[in-house]
Amino acid sequence: MSTTVTPEGTAAEMDTNIDIQNSPGSASSAVAADGSRSGTLGTVVIRVTLGVTTFFTWLGNVRDDFYSAEGLRGYFDWAFLPAEDGGNGSTLFFVRDILDATILQAPGAFGAVQTVVELAIAIGLIFGIFTRAAALGAIGFFFSLFLVQFGGEEWIWTYVLLVASAVAVFLNWGGRTLGVDQLIAKARGESPGGLIW
Repeated sequence: MSTTVTPEGTAAEMDTNIDIQNSPGSASSAVAADGSRSGTLGTVVIRVTLGVTTFFTWLGNVRDDFYSAEGLRGYFDWAFLPAEDGGNGSTLFFVRDILDATILQAPGAFGAVQTVVELAIAIGLIFGIFTRAAALGAIGFFFSLFLVQFGGEEWIWTYVLLVASAVAVFLNWGGRTLGVDQLIAKARGESPGGLIW
């Protein structure tokens, strides 16, 4: 018995309906013959860890009344206060100018929105529901924290790792393995622009 070898793999490998160039063991997600995508178990670990981390941070912030107008003002004041005065000493003052012109004009309203968005990100990542949208939200959220903390006393590389983790979840279709997105994709196909599930 002979086996035909193609650039994509052996005939036996092709019978699995998975493009082996994008198999779960490779850097990108698997693509089935029908064009649907699935994540990897490694991505599931990153996704759930990121979701649990976000959830417990959110929970602590709710308990500490962080999302109130006073809580947000206090945080941003601390972030840009010089370290010798007890602050973080962040140095990107254009970020402070943007915050002053936007968020700090209505910190109570922003805090209410942030409370809901952070919880939605956490739930999306933990359960793998609307994971690509949750990952995009996480990327924006963690990158904004990186900008606010930049140049200060806090170790900003934490935010680099969080952004990189969220990017990995997004690129590897993190909710398509052990997530609700897997069921949604089977029932409804791909999301608009591939940006939601």
